[in-house]
Amino acid sequence: MKFCPHCGKPLQFGHAEICPACGCRISGFSFRLDRITVVVLIAILAVLCIIAAGMFQFLPVSTARNSVVPAGTSSGDSSLSVAWNTMDDWEHWEHGGSWSGKTAGACSEYGPRIENGHGEFGTNVSLLAGSTESRVWRTFYDAAGNGWDTLTFTGRLSPCDMPQGRWMKIEVNDRVVYEADATGIPPGNGEVFTIPVHFPRSTTVKVKISNGQTPVWGTWFWMDFYSLRLSREGGGTS
Repeated sequence: MKFCPHCGKPLQFGHAEICPACGCRISGFSFRLDRITVVVLIAILAVLCIIAAGMFQFLPVSTARNSVVPAGTSSGDSSLSVAWNTMDDWEHWEHGGSWSGKTAGACSEYGPRIENGHGEFGTNVSLLAGSTESRVWRTFYDAAGNGWDTLTFTGRLSPCDMPQGRWMKIEVNDRVVYEADATGIPPGNGEVFTIPVHFPRSTTVKVKISNGQTPVWGTWFWMDFYSLRLSREGGGTS
């Protein structure tokens, strides 16, 4: 129905040019929605808003880096396991190598790399005297909020002719929890080992694993990295 744009009265004839009620000229069309139509439109809009809100509620929410539980971790407990099976696994770890003393040639980091299904990292040095060290580190976050108090690391030190100078160290949250040389078992001289250590329970765990040689005797010094597991076994304090 057509309405007068001036007085709002309905026009009997849609093609009328003069409003019979107010006598004003009608310059264009004016359409008005009745009350029922307006109520229906508002109801439809409300329903659409409710549907949109419900869909948004189930969208995945991004979490902080390292808060996502890695593949292979059981959702039935608070343990977390990682491995060095591919170069993608190395991308989560930071690493560094250093050396000191009189150099006889080029020195560099060795790796990180994958060898026979496990990780390797160390240094390749040419020293007449001195020492060398390599280290990897990573921070883990327990998204469940339960915390961990036990670390279990499986690895291997490359063999050396001077096992008393071949050493390794594990730190958790900047605190040394394990330190030994290759004369003891573990870690042994060139043998695969598994070392469990305990630490005060925490939901944020920075793990740092180091190894080296003092004094230097040879050129290649590396560690094989197989797996690492964080768990809550009551070995630490909350």
